[in-house]
Amino acid sequence: MINLDNFSFEDDFKHEILPPDHPLVRGQPINQPIFEQDLQWRLKIQPFTSGGFEAKAVLVNRNHLNRLINASRERGLRSKPKERDPADIQRDREKAAYRAARRVRHFALEIRADRLLTLTTRHILTDYDDVTVTWKRFMRVLEAANAKFDYIAVPELHNSGEHYHIHAAINGFVRADLLRRCWQIALGGKGNEQGINALGNVDIKQQRRHAKDPAKQCLGIARYISKYITKSYLEHHQFNRKRYWVPRSVKLPESTGEWMRAETIAEAVQELHVRFDPALMIEATKDNSLYITDRDTAMMFFRYLPTENNPLPTPF
Repeated sequence: MINLDNFSFEDDFKHEILPPDHPLVRGQPINQPIFEQDLQWRLKIQPFTSGGFEAKAVLVNRNHLNRLINASRERGLRSKPKERDPADIQRDREKAAYRAARRVRHFALEIRADRLLTLTTRHILTDYDDVTVTWKRFMRVLEAANAKFDYIAVPELHNSGEHYHIHAAINGFVRADLLRRCWQIALGGKGNEQGINALGNVDIKQQRRHAKDPAKQCLGIARYISKYITKSYLEHHQFNRKRYWVPRSVKLPESTGEWMRAETIAEAVQELHVRFDPALMIEATKDNSLYITDRDTAMMFFRYLPTENNPLPTPF
């Protein structure tokens, strides 16, 4: 957290002042930069189907952003990159891990995950492609048993480095004994293996700490599952391998971006209060989901997930 009163940019960084009657300052979302300077505040909002959203305001270089948007990208599998500096490779992996963790968190919040499922094996799944095939088989067996559910799943290499297990944030109750039978079948068994004959095991649990608050429970699971995707990218990177799985039926609502009118971080905070309603900002502060920093890049982040006791409407 930072002290807004002490926050300032370099002396040579000044915004032009727009006249009050300027067409771009009439209370509507701004779809293009309004100042001449490169550094400007941009707000991105990720809504969720069941209500609520995540919002992030970042001081960005608009010309650099335009270059990224307009850059031509090849479709399909990427070619293996040429030899590069190890520091650049590590930096790119950290960025990829951050993007993947954010995506996984968003999917978990979208499905309102309320349980965490862990699938383990007895040193069976040693190849990543076999893990992918086994997970798909597990989903087909569950569907045949009328026990299909929404999920966001992340494979993790065991600490020994010899085999994989799988973590999945899911929504809805499924009997543990049914999950175990289906998992045994997916691993190549008959479904009735037990004890030392079992090919693997299933563990399913809820976040008991916030059991009375579904929103906090879901957020805890979302953070938990996104931790594994970060570890997967940074410690066990594999080129051209997707590091998480989500059913095609689960779609995130389209995110939106807009340029802000703020010149300073203090003005950006005030603008967010107007944009989202002070009541939502107060809830974000109470929930400790409002984060403001000037480290590396000036940024503000906050989240709102409605609950039965606090069903504030989303202002968009």
